[in-house]
Amino acid sequence: MLIETLAKLPVLQDTEGGKLRPKCNRIQRNFWYLNTCLLFAGDGTTEGAGVSLGFAITLVGTLDIENRGWQMNVLVRNALFAVIGILVYLSPLVTRLQAGVQRDDQLSNSEIKNIIIMIPDGTSLAGLTLARWYGACDAETGIIDTKKALALDELVSGLVRTYWSNGQIIGAITDSAPAAAAFACGIKTKAGYIGMTADSVPVANLLEASRLIGKSTGIVATCNVQHATPANFSAHINNRGRYDIIGEQQANTGIDVVLGGGFKFLEEPYRKDGKNILEEIKALGYKYITTSAEMKSASSGKLWGMFAPDSMAYEIDRVELAPSEPSLAEMTAKAIDLLSENEKGFFLMVEGSKPDWMAHANEPVGLISEILAFDSAVAVALDYAKASQNTMLLIMSDHGTGGISIGNTGTRGSYANDPVEKFIAPLKRAKLSGTGIVSKFNADRTNIVDVMKQFFGIEDLTEAEIDKISNAPVESMQNTVGPIISKRANIGWTTTGHTGEDVILFSYLPKNGRVNGVIDNTDIAMMCAKAWGIDLGAVTRDLFNPAEVAFKEVGARVEIDNSLPTGAKMTVSKGADVLVIFENKNYVLLNNEKVVVDSIAIHQDGVFYVSKRVIGLL
Repeated sequence: MLIETLAKLPVLQDTEGGKLRPKCNRIQRNFWYLNTCLLFAGDGTTEGAGVSLGFAITLVGTLDIENRGWQMNVLVRNALFAVIGILVYLSPLVTRLQAGVQRDDQLSNSEIKNIIIMIPDGTSLAGLTLARWYGACDAETGIIDTKKALALDELVSGLVRTYWSNGQIIGAITDSAPAAAAFACGIKTKAGYIGMTADSVPVANLLEASRLIGKSTGIVATCNVQHATPANFSAHINNRGRYDIIGEQQANTGIDVVLGGGFKFLEEPYRKDGKNILEEIKALGYKYITTSAEMKSASSGKLWGMFAPDSMAYEIDRVELAPSEPSLAEMTAKAIDLLSENEKGFFLMVEGSKPDWMAHANEPVGLISEILAFDSAVAVALDYAKASQNTMLLIMSDHGTGGISIGNTGTRGSYANDPVEKFIAPLKRAKLSGTGIVSKFNADRTNIVDVMKQFFGIEDLTEAEIDKISNAPVESMQNTVGPIISKRANIGWTTTGHTGEDVILFSYLPKNGRVNGVIDNTDIAMMCAKAWGIDLGAVTRDLFNPAEVAFKEVGARVEIDNSLPTGAKMTVSKGADVLVIFENKNYVLLNNEKVVVDSIAIHQDGVFYVSKRVIGLL
């Protein structure tokens, strides 16, 4: 240890004749100063410099310089150097508090060509810890590898505040929609709002801004891609449940790679507007795929993969129940492979969507499965970032869910003596998630005891538990069996909703850099924008202007037709020119000629929003 080495050095004093010699009776006092510096300064570059300076000052402080013409009172001198020691002590702390800002100041450079944002929805610290223990325990041998790490572990660098605000109320516990709006657009907004302010005005997102500067773009998710988080990077609406509108907007936003679930929301019978968005996607030049094998064969160009009608399978169920679906890691690898063909770089958002869903159900088996699947995807992205040395990787959950804890009221009197196996062994016996197990019950569910023993490792079901499973709706079976296995694994939960704690920030920048400190969730968008010299406010002003007001200012006549089953349209007339604008589309008709423009037209609460380019067509 450095402190042990330094403690062996003599402290010097100027003595008679001007010669320096050891003065050992001051060592203890002076190294109290040094110990203070070392304990708090840490090992970073800036802090190390502070330690060196503090040591030099402390060493000089031991010198009496009577023979050089002046003498300092010992008490005053010691007080002086105590103050200096305190300043050295505070310096690294201030450095740490400012680290995020300092690193943010360094983001405006040419080092960062690519940005990857990864979001493990609903994942809290306890969930990560549980997943790590799960991976560390060998069910067959009982050996626990305490050195087993997640890919995420080396990237821990700070915390993210997750609160929401609608301009009047500040809320501690966020919905996924405003949380993702913070990440994607840099704004605080209401629950359920997608890419819009609390006043229902559209704002530009990172994906749109990246596309405008020539970057390739992609979204990857294990839910339906129209869900709240991916939607905020690709759509604008004040109702997160309108998957029909979100899906249409996504198809017209110019995303290069889309991988996830949700094809049923792009065609009939779900859609009531008569549109077949899947056919539109194919007509736009995408290679449309539905299986892992097809994804592996895709080698270039625009790719749209829909691997399930709604959300994709949980990872623990995927191999047995949905073998044609790719894993999140495989989708991440394919997206990076295709997007990296662009010499200008790319922006990619990857969501591990369903830790949140299992945490809502208080189902720890599925939760662990999804966290570990996400961690595998992180390993893929991290490998690329390390190899490329031109990629910024930012990872953070949008919020906690479930209030999970390792330990519950049942361990109140025993926790100090409980081995790890008490929590992990019951979970290791499960072979399917609480959702996947439904496929093993017969029609009248008379085989509940056998199925729970074989696939969930539970041999002591009570009659009350059997009755609950027997009567549980198929779509919420995980909500029934989750608490059953949680009780046996001594896993605690405080809620079936979201929670309001800060979430962990994980980061990797070129040259092994990090983003440090406690930041706001809106800072994610702002850091990404700054890295590429993007002003999101300016992009919003370019892409989303109230059309009726703008056209009337130039003397045009405006008509809006909301009666069409295919959606609203605006007709603008000026002289001999007629411009027709369609909601959710990135093209217009100018005198019956199709013109592709730089943004989709948004129609919200009776107002059309269009880009400056569209306004300039007349």
